[in-house]
Amino acid sequence: MKILILSELFYPHGSGAELATWLYVKMLAEEGFKITVVTSKFPNESSFEVLNERIRIYRLPINVMIGTRYCTLVNVGTLMSNLLNKLIKWSDIVYIPGGWFSVIPLVKVHKKPLIVHLHNYSIICPTSLLYDFANMSVGKCSLRSFMLHEYIEKRRSLPSVIASCFINELFGKHYSKLARSADVLIFVSKAQMELILSEIPSLKEKSYMIYNPIPDLPYVKSEQKGIGYLGGKSFVKGFHILIRALKMLRRDTLEAYFTKASKELKRLRLTNGILINLLPKTNLEDVMKKISITVVPSLWPEPLPYALIESMLYGKLIVASNIGGIPEIASNHLSGVKLVKPGDHTEIANALDHFLSLSLEEFNEIGAKNREYVLRKMSNEEILRNFIKILCNAIVNSGQK
Repeated sequence: MKILILSELFYPHGSGAELATWLYVKMLAEEGFKITVVTSKFPNESSFEVLNERIRIYRLPINVMIGTRYCTLVNVGTLMSNLLNKLIKWSDIVYIPGGWFSVIPLVKVHKKPLIVHLHNYSIICPTSLLYDFANMSVGKCSLRSFMLHEYIEKRRSLPSVIASCFINELFGKHYSKLARSADVLIFVSKAQMELILSEIPSLKEKSYMIYNPIPDLPYVKSEQKGIGYLGGKSFVKGFHILIRALKMLRRDTLEAYFTKASKELKRLRLTNGILINLLPKTNLEDVMKKISITVVPSLWPEPLPYALIESMLYGKLIVASNIGGIPEIASNHLSGVKLVKPGDHTEIANALDHFLSLSLEEFNEIGAKNREYVLRKMSNEEILRNFIKILCNAIVNSGQK
């Protein structure tokens, strides 16, 4: 089977969606599938790369620098290029794991079966987050909420906010409808699928849920009682909520490690003595040696955060918001997991206080059980088997139309 993957970003660029795509590419190639990826070209990257006899990557000058889900609309030349048309003709099926929805009409012209893999809420919410910034609660986005999102989450200037809002008002509804025309929609958690289908129940017949594949990560013993947070300075990931929770703790020798929170290492000492290390992009295994607990204080209904999955694979205890796909992975019945009300810094502080009373030996023992649970819960063999079944069914059903 020949699969064409169209993704604005491709690993190591991007975040969870791009990591999941890369894991799928490797697993599918090992099963004998031929994979061609079309993605954006960044400085110092080659335009064409053959990883092995089954994986090739075309990097095109796609403008993704303006940072909106509509950025590919400006790349008309790429969409009309002979190369892209030839690749679509070559493929047996087209797979879109991101938001490159502007290419969907071209795929339809070539009558190729199309799968859109949703890692967020882009088809029902213009911010893709399903979080109302105006009311500070989970919900769809008004114009005011969208403006606040651009200012708070994206940190845009006022002219950029206005321009972004104009583009969204102009293209938003039509752009989202493009994804709905796919032959198959794949969701990454039950919670995500239920939220979207509650808004668009007509998509139920072509919707499937598969958890993302898990990376091959080692168990890492904790060398100290540190606290980890992997969400950067994102408002919806609860950066500010965790800061408030840490201020409530009375453990002046405690250190916290926040990844992707600064361009260079910075240290912030709270009034209660807790030291927060704001880290740039760094080796996660090194960080995992210094922490015993990972906090995932998300405010938005994250479909399936890799920060959670990776932390459990590394053998860390978890304090996380009881929202989105989080409770599907981090079950509250596990002794190494505490789920809290989103946005409740007091609950987070209490959960941390409880865990911090454990010995380092207990941390490592319970963390190992968290790892074992995830490995049982998320089998890459089963995930791949279900994914291939969906691919085959989409091709067969497309031939019957």
